[in-house]
Amino acid sequence: MEAKPIFDIKLEHGEGPVWCPIEGKFYCVDLLKGHYYKVDYQTQESERFDVGQALGVMALRAEGGSVVAVRDGFGTFDEERKTLTLIKNSPEREIHETRMNDGAVDPAGRFLAATMTYDGMKPVGNLYGLESDDHYTILEKNLLLPNGMGWSPDNKKFFLIDTHENAMFAYDYEMTSGKISNKTIHIQWSKEEYPDGMAIDSEGGFWVAMWMGSKIEHYDSGGKKIEEVKVPVLHTTSCCFGGKDMKTLLITTSNLNLSKAEKAANPLAGRVFSVETDIKGQVQKRYKG
Repeated sequence: MEAKPIFDIKLEHGEGPVWCPIEGKFYCVDLLKGHYYKVDYQTQESERFDVGQALGVMALRAEGGSVVAVRDGFGTFDEERKTLTLIKNSPEREIHETRMNDGAVDPAGRFLAATMTYDGMKPVGNLYGLESDDHYTILEKNLLLPNGMGWSPDNKKFFLIDTHENAMFAYDYEMTSGKISNKTIHIQWSKEEYPDGMAIDSEGGFWVAMWMGSKIEHYDSGGKKIEEVKVPVLHTTSCCFGGKDMKTLLITTSNLNLSKAEKAANPLAGRVFSVETDIKGQVQKRYKG
């Protein structure tokens, strides 16, 4: 399979794709620019919202609007007023060498997001779980470059990619408390392969964006590689399922760290791509805070 460009938006470092089946709209972040985009899937008209600081990941809220994980921690963003409101005592606000990176909303409505240093080379990242009352806990420590997150269809397993560990980790997930335990390696890549964001489909399969890999790798629920989706840019960053039947894979990409020659060879870098699959994705959950 080969993905094709979709929409007119072009990002410096696209990440955090979100599909809203209610609105029929696609969201994604331009991480270091601190923007996120909302695109109408039918008309392809887009809106850009400036959050004001590096934006690792955003998600939709059950009551409307968005919840965000930014440089200064957790907050909400009001699209009408165009204002960011941080929660009190937001995590790592005073630690200037770290920022929020990837995240996801669990089936109970918690918002999980993790921190990293800007180069992802020090194991000081933390995984946080934000409850609906703005209380948060640290679920995991010593992360290098935390990325794609998601849950198995039965909600019993939580998966987390650490790009600089070249691995996807699996944990037992206790939905009532949101605690994780019993960490194991689910997929191990070589030191020259860099898994980034991912989506988990309705069958428990993994669709993993490969940084510097020009592709999405598709694995079954047990971690066996099934196929590849070719993407005509060097850096694929993340993906989500969307479209009318939830079988369209929507893929974000980046044009960061490209030389002049590489930029010339990757004219579509930073665009969003799509490919039709024969598997339904899981609808992304909404934060209940």
